[in-house]
Amino acid sequence: MKKLLFVLFTVFCMNLLFAELVVDIPFDLDIIGDSFAATGPYEYESDWITATNTGSETYTYTFLYTFENLPAGWLLSVCNPTACFMPNYPAPIVLGPDESEQIHIIISVTSTGGFVFNFTFDEGDLTEPLSFDFTFNTEDNVGIENESQIPVSEVELYQNYPNPFNPTTTISYNLTEEEAETASIEIFNLKGQLIKSFTNLTVSNSFGSVVWDGSDDRNNFVSSGIYYYKLNSVLSCSLKRMTLIK
Repeated sequence: MKKLLFVLFTVFCMNLLFAELVVDIPFDLDIIGDSFAATGPYEYESDWITATNTGSETYTYTFLYTFENLPAGWLLSVCNPTACFMPNYPAPIVLGPDESEQIHIIISVTSTGGFVFNFTFDEGDLTEPLSFDFTFNTEDNVGIENESQIPVSEVELYQNYPNPFNPTTTISYNLTEEEAETASIEIFNLKGQLIKSFTNLTVSNSFGSVVWDGSDDRNNFVSSGIYYYKLNSVLSCSLKRMTLIK
């Protein structure tokens, strides 16, 4: 079922009861672009998304976007009025009382196809992330019975276990053997600095895992706190959050 054309996300769950961030997305999250067969290459631009701090204090939030199965030759840009965000990198957004951040989406389309992407707002006064899943399809990629013809990826990154953890945690993933040859898992701190890299990933029946002991690439143990881990593969880049406690 298609979502409302005008979507106003207000935090109302009990665990988010006191959060002050309101995200206004004035368009359908299942985006249908023009037919590539009819128009040839084109650039899609969305309306502006607005994230507003409705509280009385200043908060520093993070904004992160990730994507999967972006067709070859396509480009996805996510920007505010002055600059564009980096994919798979949690960017800080400082909002004073009643201040807003505007974000919009630009997609360069060079073929018939589609893909999925996600926006996540975190930190600040949020006790849980605000996560929004989008799809984009060219009109000629939409079937009569199925709204989305996006291919299902065999790549998946799972939540680490245990989480929070001390002293070790296991990060599991699904990859084809071909994907595993070039894939990697990277761990970043809240500043976006690379802490640890796992390469030469292995799989058995498409499933694999690595164990992180809280050390960096120089075998120095890092401090407790929040870290992000990312699975890099040809088909997708997936990112999740974990907490190290000591």
